[in-house]
Amino acid sequence: MSTARIRAALRQPLLRLHFYAGILIAPFLLVSALTGLAYALSYPLEDVLYADLETVEPGGEPLTLAHQVGAVTAAHPDWSVTAVRPAADDTSSTAVLVDDGVVRESGAVAVVYVDPYTGEVLGDSTTYGSSQAGPVREWISTLHRNLHLGEPGRLYSELAASWLWVVALGGLVLWISRRRRSGGFWRPRPAGSGRSRTLAWHGPVGVWLVLVLLFLSVTGVTWSRYAGEHVAQLREALSWTTPSLTVAEGEEGGHAGHTGHDAMTGMATSAFSITLLDSVYETAREAGMSDPMEIALPAGSATQYLVSEQRRSVPLEQDQLVVDTASGAPQVAGELRFGDWPVMAQATSVLIAAHMGLLFGLANQVVLAVAMVLLVLMICWGYRMWWQRRPRGGLVGRAYPRGGLRRLPWPVIAAVVAIAALVGWFFPLLGISLAAFVVADVAVGLWRRFRKPPVERGSGEATVSRRTALATATISAAVGAGVGMAIASGAEDDGSAAGDEGPGAEPFYGDRQGGIATPVQGHALFAAFDLAATDLATGAALDAAAVAANLQALLRDWSDTAAALAAGDAPPKAAIDGADQFDAEAVAAGLDPGRLTVTFGIGPAAFAKAGLEAARPSKLAELPEFDGDKLNPAWSGGDLLLQVCGDDRQVVANAFLELRKRAVGLGTLGWVQHGFSSAPAGGGTPRNLMGFKDGSANPEAGGEEFDARVWAVDAEPSWFEGGTYLVFRKIRMRLPDWSMLSAEDQNLTFGRERDSGVPLSGGGEFDHPDFTALDASGLPAVPADSHIAVVHDAAMVRRGFNYDYGFLTQGDVSSDAATDGHLDGHMHAEHPYDAGLLFVSFQADPQVFVDAQEKMAASDRLSEFITAEGSGVFAVPPGAAEGGFVAEALFKV
Repeated sequence: MSTARIRAALRQPLLRLHFYAGILIAPFLLVSALTGLAYALSYPLEDVLYADLETVEPGGEPLTLAHQVGAVTAAHPDWSVTAVRPAADDTSSTAVLVDDGVVRESGAVAVVYVDPYTGEVLGDSTTYGSSQAGPVREWISTLHRNLHLGEPGRLYSELAASWLWVVALGGLVLWISRRRRSGGFWRPRPAGSGRSRTLAWHGPVGVWLVLVLLFLSVTGVTWSRYAGEHVAQLREALSWTTPSLTVAEGEEGGHAGHTGHDAMTGMATSAFSITLLDSVYETAREAGMSDPMEIALPAGSATQYLVSEQRRSVPLEQDQLVVDTASGAPQVAGELRFGDWPVMAQATSVLIAAHMGLLFGLANQVVLAVAMVLLVLMICWGYRMWWQRRPRGGLVGRAYPRGGLRRLPWPVIAAVVAIAALVGWFFPLLGISLAAFVVADVAVGLWRRFRKPPVERGSGEATVSRRTALATATISAAVGAGVGMAIASGAEDDGSAAGDEGPGAEPFYGDRQGGIATPVQGHALFAAFDLAATDLATGAALDAAAVAANLQALLRDWSDTAAALAAGDAPPKAAIDGADQFDAEAVAAGLDPGRLTVTFGIGPAAFAKAGLEAARPSKLAELPEFDGDKLNPAWSGGDLLLQVCGDDRQVVANAFLELRKRAVGLGTLGWVQHGFSSAPAGGGTPRNLMGFKDGSANPEAGGEEFDARVWAVDAEPSWFEGGTYLVFRKIRMRLPDWSMLSAEDQNLTFGRERDSGVPLSGGGEFDHPDFTALDASGLPAVPADSHIAVVHDAAMVRRGFNYDYGFLTQGDVSSDAATDGHLDGHMHAEHPYDAGLLFVSFQADPQVFVDAQEKMAASDRLSEFITAEGSGVFAVPPGAAEGGFVAEALFKV
């Protein structure tokens, strides 16, 4: 499997994962974002609320620390002092941390604020953590961390942090894979309406946020319960842990090795320790320590003070000193400089400070607040897109198709499973929830698959899908054989071209256009039109708005006409019909509609001509000319495509005549191709003019695999949701040369047996080829350069028709020429023989065809006998509602 196909197959489960994560995990992310926004805003809020405690008016020389702390002990004699935070600047108060005997669940401790100039006790409050949060920020922080639910509440934040990086990276990969046009990747371009407009905001804003979200996820996990333990173990194993100093214990100690005010709570502090505060403080400053600082007092008879720098903003100042006063004069007994920390420990400290909004002060807090607002918008846009991609009449959108992993090679599947298992182990809540997603998804898939009874076909035999048959065959060979017969019978019925069900009418209106999943009819006509550039009456050039108006009018008229013809009714009168020129029933008078379908497609250039470039489907682009092509411009491209199919050629001709005359003045006919398809008498897959069955690899119409291959469920823009892309190729077959090959060579060229359609590796017609099987000579049974070996993994549905124009009289209309080297007896230089295949494929992404065609041009031995002379790609919009017209939503964007 090519790298491109692997990427395409991986994108489908990634879409499904991103969808489910967005629906089910987004509520946790939303709560985390809203509480995170509140936390970022709590900094300036506390500056206002606690200004009377934390700020003072400068008033000369400050009092000694001992005097200030003495004022606290006098005011609160029952509270023991544990640490002091001297005023960091002229307008700051001194914070004295005390043990008030209250044990708070959050770990906050009491703090008393003192005016350093007057010694006045300003009041008391609580302080929490290294960010020195006040009561408001402490409450919001706890809300953000565990919703005030204690340890069980931490699961919510861990789930959010564990999934955040998955959602962010997955969204980035999906956005990049869209190959956005210039300007739409980084900058929102909210053209149009509906899901397209929402996605135009969701994608670029996600790109802006991705680095911030990754950062918040990685740093947030460090506070989590289960993943946090793994992070701690990893940091310890790599020596990334934050170092710290220890202080010697006193007789009433017992907290050796702890740092900060949390460790000092409950210790009895001597009055003598307080009197030495000023000399300790001065010693620390002489040793290079700078404010803001925190001085943890010794407990009991201990003599060592722990002095810590508290600046968490740039530049970070996190040095620590142990100052010993045993000799009576304070001396530095130990030091730990921030510059001596392991690099990763420094980085961790910096990142945590940024996560908490401390690193760049107010700017940091503003960035976090803006990021949280944008994350909330991202989540709302995600839910809005879920609603906007709902099916008609539905309340919510559908999940993206499953089955992408099954199309991958086993080594890739194994790698995906191994990576998922590793990630799930490191992030346990992510792993558990992901496993729950998978189990639920598989259960729903099985329920949907088996809840419906087998559908009765025309032959009266019950059929099952090929995927079900293959699964059954692994259980019992005998049962598998019987199911295989039923599959073959059902597939033959599905592939019948005409007549088994008798003549009838195919509905025109519905969620999808006809002629795609419709069982193949016996006749087809393809016609391309170019939008008129000038006014028919005046000859004046038309601007984009006028072209768009003409396009809308033509699609409306064509839809009304096609709906009437498909039902066997007389179409509405055309604008150019005179009173005595109305001949709608003349050509097909008295004929049954013969399962007539009319399918409309819009070419890449039409959107620019009509000023609708912003609404152009993201994957619609002109096909390149591949190696071996001999394209005739007269048979290629076009702004609009008509695919007219039916079981009666006269009905098809009548429909084209009716549709063509309605294009007068609005568009000009570019080219027309006629095709036919005939099923074997007993039903089965139609054959091409080389004698081989054409379409054996197609999945059953309406099945899950068919839908995944064909419909653009991840469409952009939204008006195209549920549409598909049609690739048309006029392929001339070199039948004179082909007819000179032996049957064996022909089989080796296709990789199938001509008569049965069975792969040369054995099995049934619809079995997947076994490319590891060897023939009697020890060579691969299916040659690597055979047609099915080259294109077997192309996720498309073929709906081609044969054509036979006979011996042409103009030598310049075919790629044939006297120098083509036809064998003796088959020289037709003057009158080349033009017959072959009108190749039509439907796919959710035209890149699927491009990849397959490039591989064919490089290594497919069939290329020797075919030449592409016409080519085009068209966006096929979804169906029309009753009374509406195809692509109606295009003109509302």
